[in-house]
Amino acid sequence: MIKKFFLFLLWSLCALFIEPWTAPALAGTKAEISEVNVVTEGTNVELSFSIVNCFTPKMEEAIENGVPTTFRIHVVLEKTGLPYLREKFLDIVLEHTIKYDRLKNEYRVELLEHPDHPRTTKDIEEAKEWMSVIHELPLLPLWRMQKGATYQIRMKAELSKVNLPLFFRYVFFFVSLWDFETDWQKVTFSP
Repeated sequence: MIKKFFLFLLWSLCALFIEPWTAPALAGTKAEISEVNVVTEGTNVELSFSIVNCFTPKMEEAIENGVPTTFRIHVVLEKTGLPYLREKFLDIVLEHTIKYDRLKNEYRVELLEHPDHPRTTKDIEEAKEWMSVIHELPLLPLWRMQKGATYQIRMKAELSKVNLPLFFRYVFFFVSLWDFETDWQKVTFSP
């Protein structure tokens, strides 16, 4: 019994030290935010962007096996200025969740910005696009902003950490190898 415990402890320590070195090599291309577009016409400030390189073959395999996968998208809108004196207008986290139903052979995508309208499709490419694109998200009414002032929108996306039962944490130890987190993307604009 003690021998098994020490073997398990040794295996855990090796995995802790090996994982940080192998994760970047296995991750391939880093996920990032691209195609950012801010529209200040009409009644609201609207934001559109895409998250690229966010799906890996391992992640797709996990989704196909029924593991729900959630992207968390953090959006901050603030007036520019000194870091501690910035006026923050908006600080939200959106969640996009995909789950594959093997019986129906379809993907269900739930978008926090459209909570009453989950989307379903049999095409994984279409489901991946829904997961990775924000399209014309209204952020703030233009009347709340000062005309001619400079504002900044920051956005970041990450794979929400998978919360598995204790037993499965050992089985899916290397699930963290397909985690991703983008850098903060910033865009400055004036209404």
